[in-house]
Amino acid sequence: MEIRGFATGPYQTNCYLVYDALDNKVTVIDPGMHAAAKLVEFFDETGLEPVQIVLTHGHIDHTRDAGTLAARYQVPVYIHPNDEFMLDAGDGVSEKSKILFDAKNMTPIKDLRHLCNGEALEIAGEQFVPRHAPGHSPGSTLLVGSEICFSGDVLFRGSIGRTDLVQSSPEDMQVTLRDVVLPLDDALQVLPGHGGTTTIRAERMTNPFLQAFRD
Repeated sequence: MEIRGFATGPYQTNCYLVYDALDNKVTVIDPGMHAAAKLVEFFDETGLEPVQIVLTHGHIDHTRDAGTLAARYQVPVYIHPNDEFMLDAGDGVSEKSKILFDAKNMTPIKDLRHLCNGEALEIAGEQFVPRHAPGHSPGSTLLVGSEICFSGDVLFRGSIGRTDLVQSSPEDMQVTLRDVVLPLDDALQVLPGHGGTTTIRAERMTNPFLQAFRD
């Protein structure tokens, strides 16, 4: 499995490419604003072929270019059903953010599919299990593989996603941290929606938002 990542857009949102170099089939995770142009150029240069787009949640900094890529390559887009409403021209964020991300010109997604909790999705030949992890948004989802977890805006290195947004829930986030994040394998590499990578072990030991759950 090969993974490439880059930060894009006003909030420097991490976009990831996950693929098996033997078959050149690529899964794109969280293509934010300006990601499409970079990805089209990269795919043209390398011959890699996108086969699906997966969204860890619905906030526009993670979803802005999903429709553009899906239309160009005729691929499906996956998101948890609780965040599907946010794909309607950036719903669920402030009007200021809608303007910043040019939400009115987002390309609608024709083939939208649901990430269902516990129902594995194949990415680069490996089974990744979606774990519903609400709090930052109603449909926030972890993508958990055997060695890697794409955490979106649920878990960052030394921090967690905001819970003061309109659709956020501090109470749900506490349940998510206790019942979804903490039971994960210590050895998992965590690839978050913003910032650098980490591990579950490191966050269990040092993340202040997880300290309350330590024995």
